[in-house]
Amino acid sequence: MKPAVNPWNTLAALAAGYFLVLIDQGFMPVITPLLPFDVGNAVWLTSVYLLCTVAPMPASGRLGDAHGQRRVFLIGLAIYVVALVFAGLSWSFASLVAARGLQGFGAALFLPQAFGLIPRVFSEDRQGRAFAAWGVIGSVASLIGPVAGGAIAEFSGWRAAFLAQAGLGVMALIAGLIALPTLPSHNQRIYLLPVLLSFGGLGCLVYGIQFGEWLAVVLGVLFLGLLVLFAQRGSDEGFLPLELLRDRSFTLGAVGVAAMGFTVASMFIPLMYWLQTVAGATPSQSGLITAPMSVLALVLTPVAGYLTDRRDPGRLCVTGFGVSAAGIGLAIALIQAGAGVWWFLAVTALLGIGGAFVWAPNAAVTMRGIADHHTGAASGLYNTARQVGSVIGVALVGTVLASGAIEATAGKALALPAAAMVVGALASLVLASGRRRAVADMPA
Repeated sequence: MKPAVNPWNTLAALAAGYFLVLIDQGFMPVITPLLPFDVGNAVWLTSVYLLCTVAPMPASGRLGDAHGQRRVFLIGLAIYVVALVFAGLSWSFASLVAARGLQGFGAALFLPQAFGLIPRVFSEDRQGRAFAAWGVIGSVASLIGPVAGGAIAEFSGWRAAFLAQAGLGVMALIAGLIALPTLPSHNQRIYLLPVLLSFGGLGCLVYGIQFGEWLAVVLGVLFLGLLVLFAQRGSDEGFLPLELLRDRSFTLGAVGVAAMGFTVASMFIPLMYWLQTVAGATPSQSGLITAPMSVLALVLTPVAGYLTDRRDPGRLCVTGFGVSAAGIGLAIALIQAGAGVWWFLAVTALLGIGGAFVWAPNAAVTMRGIADHHTGAASGLYNTARQVGSVIGVALVGTVLASGAIEATAGKALALPAAAMVVGALASLVLASGRRRAVADMPA
């Protein structure tokens, strides 16, 4: 039985925090070329944020189960806001790295609580619409982020972009204090060793990939292997809930969201560098080029949510991944042709159409059927999959981009997110085929 709360008020408060994360995701690619650092260090500011988001996320999902998702959400959001102020006032590269790391840790605390709360306050037949509304909020943030970030950074400097986000964060915190319900928690214990293995493994892996330190890559793989070994033996006390991966729909959905995370976090970095340093676009123009993506996603996401409740979500995802892959392929072709700035409006339009038919269907099919006492763990693992994709995507794309002149490396860097979209399409195709077989095997 669902609690007697207004689920849409809960969704609105949760979405305010998500809005903030998507605003930052839109800001960073646009302002990164303006930062007074070389390409590798500038991209590292995104990598360290994502790294500090992903490493603790499986544990933070369980923290919500143990101590209340409302409480953990609000604490994480408060840390996130403080970190934005710290970033805006930073005095050196090292202090900005520290601020971005703290910002990522705050996001790691509050993001999983949203995906844990939504299934607890919405009935199953309304969850598709709830996740669609969530997607609409994301589309609005994705529209505002690059446009506002470009304008603020161009006229007031990159520091002002961080401080403006902090102001929005204060409003999101107030909304959470007012509207989030206090729901029953479950007895969960959190152990430090798995968190350290996760952080050390991913940290070494990402640092090694991005800066060509292969010893760090080997250490990262070793730490992550130990984490999986402990999980198989049950020594991690549920930090990495491998039992959820036995659910075929959950596993394939996690692969899909990891592919989306890889692409969304990384694809605009080479594109914005090429537009601003090769094509001569201003930060404001670069931000405006992303507008069709967000507008079309805003219009089509409710349609995708409606269809998710009535059609096979896996097949919707196949369509979305395919259209997104076509959009990135077009961007590569335009870069190779040295096309004018405004041709890239067609690229972002295709990305908007594709994304609309991935996010809500993928979230619904992945989280559907998860028991209430596992929603925190499932949410943490689902968001972890997305963030692992994101942090590896930024590291790999950043490495390719920094390997030579931007005019030569931007197209090569974009080939990686295009490949990720193909992987997502294949995973969704298997998911859709499996669902059709399951329906066919049901007794008449």
